[in-house]
Amino acid sequence: MSLLGFQYAEALFSLANEAKKADEVYPLFDHILTQIDDDSRVFLTHPNVPKDDKKTVIGKMSEDELFRHFLFVLIDNNRLNELNDIKQEYKTILDQQNKLLEVTVYSKKTLSDKEIDRLKADLKRKTGRDISLENVVDETIVGGLRIEYEGYVLDDTINNYLHSLKANLKK
Repeated sequence: MSLLGFQYAEALFSLANEAKKADEVYPLFDHILTQIDDDSRVFLTHPNVPKDDKKTVIGKMSEDELFRHFLFVLIDNNRLNELNDIKQEYKTILDQQNKLLEVTVYSKKTLSDKEIDRLKADLKRKTGRDISLENVVDETIVGGLRIEYEGYVLDDTINNYLHSLKANLKK
């Protein structure tokens, strides 16, 4: 992530929140990004293409006025190539606003619905936020779970225990 991406995302979020459509803006990133293929990207980021031509193309891709004008600002500032970073930062801001925590849980096998619900409830109680949980199957895990969110890793796997034990025995 980048500071620049965060600044643009924060500005867009502020305007979208004021217009009471902060949640509606996020899917517009995907809509635009799926329309921009490699040829379009070269055209839209090339320094010799007039900005008005770029705005004409982008204007046809977005129906939402606020988002379209935001894209025009990116074009004016030669920052359209930062769109992916801005999208990620916007999602982070939106999740914080909505008190949503995205959690990835690594396990040996797919967790049951009951296990997922219990884990979500435990995490919600600890964090005070709603939980969006993704279960990733990692067959290298002998047993236990590894939970990752916002840069934190809670590794309660047998693999981690064995690794720690091995490191302690070498001392």
